[in-house]
Amino acid sequence: MEPYFKNFKFYIVLSMIFALQSCKYGIENKTEVIEIDEKTLFSSIPAMETGIQFINHIPESAAMNSMVYEYYYNGGGVAIGDIDNDGLPDIYFTANLEENKLYRNKGSFEFEDISKKAKVEGTFGWTTGVTMADVNADGWLDIYVCKSGKGKEENRENLLFINNKNGSFTEEAKKYGLNFSGYSTQASFFDFDKDGDLDMFLLNHNVTPITTNNPENFKLEKNYLSGDRLFRNDQGKFIDISSKAGILGNSLGFGLGVSIGDLNQDGWPDIYVANDYIEQDYLYYNNGNGTFSEGLKRSMGHTSHFSMGTDIADFNNDGLLDIISLDMVAEDNYGIKTSMSGMNPKAFQHAVNNGFHYQYMYNALQMNNGNGTFGDLAQLAGISNTDWSWGPLFADFDNDGLKDLFISNGLKRDFRNNDFRKYKIKRLEEAKKNGENMAQVIEELVNKTPQRKTHNYFFKNNGDLTFEKAMTHWGVDIPTFSNGSAYADLDLDGDLDLVISNIDEEATVLRNNSIANYLQFQFEGNDQNPFGVGTKILLETDEGLQIAENYPTRGYQSAVEPVLHFGLGQSKTIKNAIVTWPDGKSETITNPNINQKIRVGYKNAESVDQNPKSSISPIFKDITEVVKVKHAHIENEYDDFSGEILLPHKMSQFGPALAVGDANNDGLEDFFIGGAKGYAGGIYLQKENGTFASMNPSAWIMEKEYEDVDAHFFDADSDGDLDLYVVSGGNEREANSNMYQDRLYLNNGGQFKKSTDRLPKMSISGSTVKPFDFDEDGDLDLFVGSRMFPQKYPYAQTSKLLENVNGIFKDVTLEKAPALEDAGMITDAIWTDYDGDNKTDLILVGEWTGIKFYNYKNGQFELNPDILPQSKGWWNCIEASDMDGDGDIDFVVGNLGLNSKYKASKNAPFEVYSTDFDDNGTNDIVLGYYDQGDLFPSRGRECSSQQMPFIKEKFPTYDSFGSAKLHQVYDKEKLKEALHLKVISFASVYLENLGNGQFNNHNLPNEVQISAINNIHIQDFDGDGINDILVAGNLYQTEVETPRNDASIGMILKGSGTSMFTPVPFSKSGLFLNGDVKKIKAIRIGNAQNSSYLVAKNDDSLKLIGIR
Repeated sequence: MEPYFKNFKFYIVLSMIFALQSCKYGIENKTEVIEIDEKTLFSSIPAMETGIQFINHIPESAAMNSMVYEYYYNGGGVAIGDIDNDGLPDIYFTANLEENKLYRNKGSFEFEDISKKAKVEGTFGWTTGVTMADVNADGWLDIYVCKSGKGKEENRENLLFINNKNGSFTEEAKKYGLNFSGYSTQASFFDFDKDGDLDMFLLNHNVTPITTNNPENFKLEKNYLSGDRLFRNDQGKFIDISSKAGILGNSLGFGLGVSIGDLNQDGWPDIYVANDYIEQDYLYYNNGNGTFSEGLKRSMGHTSHFSMGTDIADFNNDGLLDIISLDMVAEDNYGIKTSMSGMNPKAFQHAVNNGFHYQYMYNALQMNNGNGTFGDLAQLAGISNTDWSWGPLFADFDNDGLKDLFISNGLKRDFRNNDFRKYKIKRLEEAKKNGENMAQVIEELVNKTPQRKTHNYFFKNNGDLTFEKAMTHWGVDIPTFSNGSAYADLDLDGDLDLVISNIDEEATVLRNNSIANYLQFQFEGNDQNPFGVGTKILLETDEGLQIAENYPTRGYQSAVEPVLHFGLGQSKTIKNAIVTWPDGKSETITNPNINQKIRVGYKNAESVDQNPKSSISPIFKDITEVVKVKHAHIENEYDDFSGEILLPHKMSQFGPALAVGDANNDGLEDFFIGGAKGYAGGIYLQKENGTFASMNPSAWIMEKEYEDVDAHFFDADSDGDLDLYVVSGGNEREANSNMYQDRLYLNNGGQFKKSTDRLPKMSISGSTVKPFDFDEDGDLDLFVGSRMFPQKYPYAQTSKLLENVNGIFKDVTLEKAPALEDAGMITDAIWTDYDGDNKTDLILVGEWTGIKFYNYKNGQFELNPDILPQSKGWWNCIEASDMDGDGDIDFVVGNLGLNSKYKASKNAPFEVYSTDFDDNGTNDIVLGYYDQGDLFPSRGRECSSQQMPFIKEKFPTYDSFGSAKLHQVYDKEKLKEALHLKVISFASVYLENLGNGQFNNHNLPNEVQISAINNIHIQDFDGDGINDILVAGNLYQTEVETPRNDASIGMILKGSGTSMFTPVPFSKSGLFLNGDVKKIKAIRIGNAQNSSYLVAKNDDSLKLIGIR
């Protein structure tokens, strides 16, 4: 659980030596009255009251520590279930090195330790996860316990305790074929083949470091001891069918979490596996024929890197199951700076190029799009940084109808502390040189390793894709070393209580004090699956829908009670509860009473249509193949970070350019798509049948050395046909290179030839071109935006105003638009009359700029500084329309979005300083962010000192750098002379025009804040007479410590004629615009009534979508 080092071999060797690792119904009504603490949702019940005195002791010595076994502090699990069928859920704890414990629930939060007489204390060895399941289908829960560690093989045999129905158990793992003796983390029992009985997925992990620079070579190799396993239940005997079923079993898998759920809504249970270290997580889609297909990379843009626990649940109540996986990044600046090593861009890219996925050291909250893809919303949701986290559990703890989130946390030894790590290496080298007793030295180092207790996290679901921390408010903010956890309604009062396993201290038992409404479901399944594992409940209430699936294995090494719980808030009416059993049979319970536990029986279920036809006709459809558009943009390789290590993102990948127009005057719209440096663009002509063909492709090969970033068809020479202007951009060349010169291609009878004398010399790295007759002389003039000063972020060259004088374009910037001198890093522009004075104005947006309004007065464009002075962002695009029908022009403006690690507000802006801080002749970039009111450097000591070596000398320890504020790191005089820019907000917005230069700034819904918006189109897409908004984007080129911005698949916001917009889900829109979308242009195919849309993505194929 550690970032990339200089190379893989160094990283993995350190892992080996220094243990740098992760890493019809029965009803039970509420009758008991309890005292409620009105101040907190939870009350911690002490062990002297509960009788639960379990402690997971982890002794330390020279022979027993994380240097010997990498997962020494990973802790144990918790399983909850009614093992004696008395109606009260009981609790089982695993102890890593001592006896496991089973506590019988006596009611009223009193428990009895029955471990010894139940004969479930386990055997010698290292114990990990636990789950309860009715393995022999006799109606009584059995207990399956996983084993691992570096001991003898016989001490690693997993255990199956079969319930004898008399308060005792018999260990019979071998009898059932489940005495696996590898390195197991956890098991999940489920009916993967829908034959009625329970099969089992066994999550395993490697314990042997792989010392190679090319770990990809191990991807296809099988490893019996550490590879994951799938066991099929064949009449009570479990058979290993892993290879046949498509389960990867290589030695790269360090599995720490597994969750089950129907993720693609096909009625078959799928598997999500969270893997530590370099191996990506696995997403196994059930093929319905006894096999699985691993499809993570096609489904997710990125994942956590050192993934630990995981859970599956519908957190946003849209009827689709989402996924969370945890990592180990600190929440505060000091923790981040002292515990995180800088990631190596080349090593990162090497991993991606060799079959591994994009992985980042943050928690990942993967929202299900409903089309087989997911988008990580952890940054937007506010749950990305929770320190060294183990087990996530989604559950409605406050019974308000929304699933909240619990995360167990803490690590007994903070061995990833960078300063201690340096000391450890030095001390070991010194001891070896001096011939010291290494066992004594290791024991000394173990005892000196810092301890850091961390509170567990509770997040309350806000219902808008975000969560808020609730530890203090809910009364659970005490630091612990917590690992496994499980929930259940222990006192049968209608809310979920929580049990947490801790290292070296008594387990935590939290009583839930909620008094809100609820509904619970207990299952009486078929003869082979009595507890109804895999059964799904869909609850239709007056506030919407909720779904849940009965898969008990969740979180980390743990399992919850096989009962489904729904909070209802103030709702008193349930329309329907639809019960769907694993084989697809269903039952609908109409208007059930609330505040009860309903026992549902399989015997009441009936067969239903497994593939009902949808009545929804989506708005869009993909017509790329129909119109035979076959073009792929290929991005050239260029490492922006080699010269500017501290760039927040690459500046060389903003193409391709895209323009639409009738290039050959045949009445049909054609298009131009540009190329990256070294790759030719081209014009595609539309045929009468609506298909496209490339026009004279050889002519464009001569232009391939330019980086095409924008283009526009317009009549430059007033001869009645459309000419083509192409903007040159990029960051590959030094400033003022001739290859930054824009080009104008004149149309002569459908043939295009580059003009050499109609544009002024202006070798700027551009971004956009916008034609408009600003001087009202009958021809089109141009605004050309400057995107950057190449290789000198965040400086910008001057944008240009070009006046058309008889077909010759003259640079009149200094004369007629001197305010453009410091306009900044412009990304987009629009000509429109925003103030209703019948004069067209120029509005610009850009990176680190505000939304800038330029009025044309007395022959000059002047910046109006009074409009939106607090609007600085990383703006990408702007579109204008009268959205509310009041007669003036409103704006929709695309920003970076709120789903980024970068945060900004008026009181805590995101900042950048840029100058030559170390006097070596090169420009340096310093990004700054606020933590608890103080401004700190955004980047860490490692990467910052690579750019500016004086930092290591000034701050010899990570502790000193982590404690230093930005102005303490960098010279005050240098900061004063530096270019200093700020961002106030990263939110994409709707600007409601109030007149007189006043705007109401409305953030767009969170559903479109999930990623950067690069494109906006406004149109009535659903035919209701009111304009809607189409947005798309993403930003793939982030530096490798920052998760790439890839969650968007495009979105339609349904307009209302007011400032309110409603997100339209994929199921209704059909809009699927994933990838690094850079340009979208409307184009009419043949004589179609509606426009279609060309979608150009960086380093990807061109796409065309049409309206049905």
